[in-house]
Amino acid sequence: MRRMAAWAAAVVLGAAGLVAAAPPAPAEAHGAEVFPGSRQYLCWVDGGTANGQVDPQNPACANAYAVSGTSAFYNWFGNLDSNGAGRTAGYIPDGQICDGGGRGPYDFSGFNAVRDDWPRTHLTAGETYQFQHNNWAEHPGRFDVYVTEQGWDPSSPLAWDDLELIDSVTNPPDTGGPGALNYYYWDVALPADRSGDHMIFTHWVRSDSNENFYSCSDVAFDGGDGEVTGIGDGGEPTEPACPDEAPGAPGSVMAMSVTATSAHVMWGAAESGCVTGYDVLDPATGQVIASTDGSPMVDLTGLEPGTAYTVVVRSRNDHTGAVSGTRNVTFTTLDDGGVPEPTGACTVDYSAPGWGGSSSGFTASVTVTNTSAATVSSWVVTFDYPGGQRVDVPGWSATVAQLGTRVTATHPAWKTSLAPGESVTFGYNGATATAGIHPAPTSFALNGAACD
Repeated sequence: MRRMAAWAAAVVLGAAGLVAAAPPAPAEAHGAEVFPGSRQYLCWVDGGTANGQVDPQNPACANAYAVSGTSAFYNWFGNLDSNGAGRTAGYIPDGQICDGGGRGPYDFSGFNAVRDDWPRTHLTAGETYQFQHNNWAEHPGRFDVYVTEQGWDPSSPLAWDDLELIDSVTNPPDTGGPGALNYYYWDVALPADRSGDHMIFTHWVRSDSNENFYSCSDVAFDGGDGEVTGIGDGGEPTEPACPDEAPGAPGSVMAMSVTATSAHVMWGAAESGCVTGYDVLDPATGQVIASTDGSPMVDLTGLEPGTAYTVVVRSRNDHTGAVSGTRNVTFTTLDDGGVPEPTGACTVDYSAPGWGGSSSGFTASVTVTNTSAATVSSWVVTFDYPGGQRVDVPGWSATVAQLGTRVTATHPAWKTSLAPGESVTFGYNGATATAGIHPAPTSFALNGAACD
């Protein structure tokens, strides 16, 4: 299949003692079904190129890329809900089963699409197969395997009533440690009465937290033995399409899961130019702390407690040696035994007066204040609407977007950082689901850190 690079290097560099951990253990990206291949995994395989860019050949994968963007492909193992808690019907709506209801950090909504041209694994009904689930990060828990009932209509949205639970296993063995293409494995006996096109849905329910992971695998019960069809050009990496093109800059950088000695740093994938990978640098020395082959994340360990750190991220083009401009993030590690102090500690003032009369419209104003001791770079504010409100994008003084209940406001080009004690105000118009009913947003966060 396509290039399967390990996505982070182990390097100890710099006077400050920054360490790039190997393998990385992303805070919010942990695994997906690789046999039978899930949509997000096989589309990542289909879309991979030798130059690190995403270029899906399969039409369904290309549509998912158009809907969900680059992050869902670079983070194919991150289709999750941190508050899933094993819930299924009544929590995850019909038609949104493949992305777990869209409550995760990445947009996987494009993988819910009802299409007949997804990459497909060919199987034999009644046979036993070794199922394999990637363990990009390892967690204890249970894997529940569902298969659509015989007579299911593949041209209709996937619903819970269409699925039959056929297998459940707790803490199966794995082939090796996290951070690469190792996987959990266990045997599953498939029903003998299935024929034609079906869906296998795998639900990973962690036992050490409420985090859950979701995988939809398209299969055909046609006497096959695990063959995969629909992968672009047969699974070989395409030739570099832009060997001389300058690399585009990475997107906004965030520091998450900060402890006394470590931090998980992730950034938006570059959306232009020829990018074969990324470098993370110590700006004080210019020294490269870590390099990746395309993954927009890395873990830093060996940090000093109670210390402010700044790191910068750049894209690179290994065909020419060219590098892009940089994006930076500043965070402060916790004191030993201290209470976590996220990089974006903040307060929020929110107001949204209605337009009066029978109108359901409102105009929102959001003021965010950085109450931490460090500058917040490339700020992004997120929150959820509990009452079915819809936002008119893109807003003003920030680029506002909405996916399901989640609203994201990204800094404008003219105001990218917030110094300690500094505030920023942005706004947008919107509408309520029912005139006069407009509950306030919940779960405000600045660069991933909860706000008061």
